[in-house]
Amino acid sequence: MHNVPQSNKAHASKIAANKLDASNISEWFPRTEQNRYVEAIAGQSGLTRKQATCLVRLWGYAVLQHSGKSEPITSLNQQVTTVICSHRDAANLFYYDQSRGSERSAGMMIDQLVEKRLMQREPFDGGPTRLSLQIPETFIPKDANPDHSSVYADAFQVRRDTSFVATLIEDSYSWVSHQVEAPTFQITKGLRRWYEKCPNGLRVLRKESDQEPVGFAALYPVHGDSEENFHYPPGKSLYLSTPDIEDPMKMAPPGDATCYAIFIRAWRVEWSYWNYGAVSLFLEDTQNTLRQMQAQYPNLCDVYSMAIHPRLEALASVLGFKQMKADPTSALRWIYIPLDRFLALDIDDVIADFDFSHT
Repeated sequence: MHNVPQSNKAHASKIAANKLDASNISEWFPRTEQNRYVEAIAGQSGLTRKQATCLVRLWGYAVLQHSGKSEPITSLNQQVTTVICSHRDAANLFYYDQSRGSERSAGMMIDQLVEKRLMQREPFDGGPTRLSLQIPETFIPKDANPDHSSVYADAFQVRRDTSFVATLIEDSYSWVSHQVEAPTFQITKGLRRWYEKCPNGLRVLRKESDQEPVGFAALYPVHGDSEENFHYPPGKSLYLSTPDIEDPMKMAPPGDATCYAIFIRAWRVEWSYWNYGAVSLFLEDTQNTLRQMQAQYPNLCDVYSMAIHPRLEALASVLGFKQMKADPTSALRWIYIPLDRFLALDIDDVIADFDFSHT
């Protein structure tokens, strides 16, 4: 008989005691494994990320009911087809990591999954709801590249992220014009200057496997003296692509009442990670970061950017950005959205049908 370490025994005992308690899902179905399935499923069958998350947790709950095992589950299968789950259990499953989520909202989520023909609800007989799952084969993740299934949003760390991010930005600038040069050293210097002035406005999308950034966002609070630049051709504000010039955009210090605009100077996800799960996660992080910046800049109301790649331009259009002043010498154009409108977006719903194969 194999000896089991005491720590593992204690963990297994804890799961065994709580395995049918939906509120303890993270004990028996680790979050990293949940995310692996969510990333594979989100966008299929018209599922938003929220709906995919709820389906994965319900699916995991079904697997646990049928397995009777005391150790955490790390994979799901199509052989499990039924689950008994009250609306209270569903609420605990769906919203255990949130401050909101009622039994009624859980029931409505089940209704949505039923409408998408991913499950059937058996006739109510007075007991807990019995659901028959109908999981497509395509919902099983392909593990050829497991790194792609696990990313998270994080603060930009200038000492370790700068070189990776500079390369990512340089690739973006190559789409502006074949004549534009954007040496990584020039970009590196610019990133360091931004970090010194406003570190909270720099965010990355990071791989869990090695913590390397595969996405970057620079949210730049614009001083009132520089706001007029949004009414000039956008090419004049391509600071990182032009060596040794003074930044045309002056940054507003925290508390500056003249700061009305945020300039998204960079927003990019590496194309190999360009998928529903990663993009929706990073967009939601952008919303949260802007909400935090509102506390520093109380008069913020405008969001400007430049979409310098066709994929980013298509995404911006879906999000509600409107095209503004164009550059007569290039394909660049200012795009704009009111801050309140951007913060009110339900990202999962807005990009649910977005075609991530668009080039």
